[in-house]
Amino acid sequence: MNKILKSFIAGFTLPCLGAMGEPHKWNSGKFRREKPAPLKFGSDGKFRILHLTDIHDVEPVMDDDENREIPESRDKETINVIEKLVEKTKPDLVVFGGDNISGYWEEFTYDYVQSTIQKITAKIRELNIPLCVVFGNHDGEEGFHTEFQMMQYMEYANCRSRLNDADVYGCGNCCVTIKSSKSDKDAFAIWLIDSNDYQRNREGGLSYDCVHDDQIDWYEKRAEELRNRNGGKPLPAILFQHIPVQQELDGFRDVTENDDYTFSRDGKYYKFGHEILEGRIRECPCPPYTENDHRRQFESWKKTGDIIAAFFGHDHVNDFHIKVDGIHLYQTLGAGYFTYGMEHGGRLIVLDENEPENIYTESLEVERITTTKI
Repeated sequence: MNKILKSFIAGFTLPCLGAMGEPHKWNSGKFRREKPAPLKFGSDGKFRILHLTDIHDVEPVMDDDENREIPESRDKETINVIEKLVEKTKPDLVVFGGDNISGYWEEFTYDYVQSTIQKITAKIRELNIPLCVVFGNHDGEEGFHTEFQMMQYMEYANCRSRLNDADVYGCGNCCVTIKSSKSDKDAFAIWLIDSNDYQRNREGGLSYDCVHDDQIDWYEKRAEELRNRNGGKPLPAILFQHIPVQQELDGFRDVTENDDYTFSRDGKYYKFGHEILEGRIRECPCPPYTENDHRRQFESWKKTGDIIAAFFGHDHVNDFHIKVDGIHLYQTLGAGYFTYGMEHGGRLIVLDENEPENIYTESLEVERITTTKI
């Protein structure tokens, strides 16, 4: 499909794509409005990021629970998490980490999708904070394509995400750079990757998808361009995507049912093998389907040499930090109350242009404000 036809479809008929069942390749093309000022390290050399993932919000009217206080409280608590963490962390950038809406609700309409996105971004827009977005497996589950959703986020002038930087699989694959505090030189990169939603497994059912080969190829090519502009050295970078890499599960060693094990998955038993540097493991990490080998993405990071840390959502109740082959892997608590989990919050990330390898992070929880049992 040529780019002119793509532009026409995306600009005028994206709402019609909800009836289709497969993702499409999109290039941002002409959809970007005039660019806002570039992201830049502060005079203290720091840059603060708030990671909010698994917000999972919906409009309360969509929930048919007979006790109307329950959906109303879930929505109120979810928005409170966003607002409280924005106020507490005072971020230079907010990153939505996927499953931003509960897109599996059959009651969703395009109007509800639009109003829900406006609601979860309201505080960010009010304070004019830059926003980036990646998508999860649930955002477009009922056919409300993530391309349509990204267009809603991009209505906000300070949204730094794009449909795609190149003609690759998924939506929202892009790289955003942070300028040095002392010049217009790129000092740091933020990769935003679509980990996609589902794939068919051997039994014909659906399992979690992965980052596709053409996305990895694009990342390597773009990272090489940034390296060349950085005097031949990899531009320090962090990465956000929803579904964690397979190597996170590899941190568990196989044991038998009779041994002391931490979790079971796919009929196998695991005991965690990596040192937990901080945080908690409350459930087994859920990377792509284990029948296939999806280790290429992480190996690509090692080969390219720019990724210092990667941040994931998907596992709502995990907030652990491990280090695998020199790369820091973080799970962030889910923010939303329309799904499982007792603790809800996000993660503060502070980058330092003078010590790019020294990334400060803090897992944050928000106390409930309602007394309704939800």
